[in-house]
Amino acid sequence: MQRDELSPDPGLPRGVSIAVAGFLAILWGILAPVPFLSEDWTQMEQLGRVPTFLGALDPAREPLRPLQHAFLWALAHCGVDPATWLPTAARAFAFVLQGLACWAVVGLARRAGLGVRGVAIALLLFAVFPNVKMLSWPAAIGSPGRVAFELLALLYLARRAGGGSARDGWIGLAALAVALGFHESAFLLPAILLAWIACIGTESLASGMRRALAGLRDPFVLGACALGAFHLVHLLFFRPGRVHGAKDLAALPANFVKAALALAPEALREIGVEGLRGNRGTVGIAAACIVLVVVAIVALLALRRGGLARFAVAAVAIDLGLAVAGAGFVQRYACLASAFAALALARLANTGRRAAVATVALLGLLWAGDSVQDALEIRAAGRSALALAAEARRVHDGGPLGIVGVPDMVGAEEDVPYFNWGGASFLRAHGVPAPVELLRERRFRTNSDQELVDAARLRELEAAGVDLWRWPALDSPLVSYPP
Repeated sequence: MQRDELSPDPGLPRGVSIAVAGFLAILWGILAPVPFLSEDWTQMEQLGRVPTFLGALDPAREPLRPLQHAFLWALAHCGVDPATWLPTAARAFAFVLQGLACWAVVGLARRAGLGVRGVAIALLLFAVFPNVKMLSWPAAIGSPGRVAFELLALLYLARRAGGGSARDGWIGLAALAVALGFHESAFLLPAILLAWIACIGTESLASGMRRALAGLRDPFVLGACALGAFHLVHLLFFRPGRVHGAKDLAALPANFVKAALALAPEALREIGVEGLRGNRGTVGIAAACIVLVVVAIVALLALRRGGLARFAVAAVAIDLGLAVAGAGFVQRYACLASAFAALALARLANTGRRAAVATVALLGLLWAGDSVQDALEIRAAGRSALALAAEARRVHDGGPLGIVGVPDMVGAEEDVPYFNWGGASFLRAHGVPAPVELLRERRFRTNSDQELVDAARLRELEAAGVDLWRWPALDSPLVSYPP
């Protein structure tokens, strides 16, 4: 009787599971004091006006993420003050989803034949990869939801394609449906599944392609492809008002560079991204080009190696390619790709070669450090937001209040949502009684509900009796405007 890949593995060291759970618990603990920020407030307010849970699931609502809307509806209607412990509980749910994703990675590693040591390495690598920016933002709960259920769908459908039962197929299709409910980009899962069938356990690319085509004869594999295709057609032709469309051609190079370096440690990403932006001079551009060449060489070697390495390159390209073409790329989009990279790196380390083991171990340590640093950055953003509310209460004189210069994003990579949306709601929820408006003097990279103002508009607001103050920096007191 074949052992179920998802059953407890007696050979997997218990210490590995404890270490993973402990690491995720530490990250969640760092994030626990962080209040709701940015679109957390605007989305909860929108769904707070929806009277019923079924209304939150309405497929006509944009974006097409009914389970994300349902989660935010539950937060808005639970009766708990959003300025108290509710953000902590909301993030706990995201970490539970990440735990489910870790479980699926273990199953996929077993399915790929990595053995006890390889399974442990894959789990550790995926757990320490810096996915904190995805897990910390309740308004983006669709991302950890779709990652967890896409990995679950891939596991069960791969089992079915490998001779598993109809039960595996039904569970795989159900998981894919849930993933689509969390995030529309899950329509890519069938392509990733076919890449798995073509690469895992095949001798050559040609034999893999034949095997993938043969896999389409399985009704569950074919059903997954049909479900993904139907979802894509629906998005392209029946939702003209969808949130994400194709990006302008001018934005694609920057998106490509960020995506190509998404799995690299932050120090290398900084060299590549900032260097190609011209922020480090000629030396920076040269260093950035070297980093990109190294990434390209690694990808080509992996493709040539075949097997799990080839699958990882194909699956990462499929997953990140959509983000490059359809959205401004940010680091939290790399979570699913990190699972595929973890599997391939575990295979590399499992060879036992000292150089390979040392390289993978170093990369894992750098990822873990980046995760902790990202969590601390997000915690600092939350602390600063609460300090801003305290400052607004301090300067409140009973009349309308305007605060100039609060940024949209913060953090070393400027991708931690701060006050591009929901600023007035945040300040009101944290005890600022005056009518308050955040004002910006520059264009943000994201859209925003902050009013874009110039000097004339500020003089107009001042003449109308608005008490104007300027935000100088994180954790700094507000200064009167003009300074």
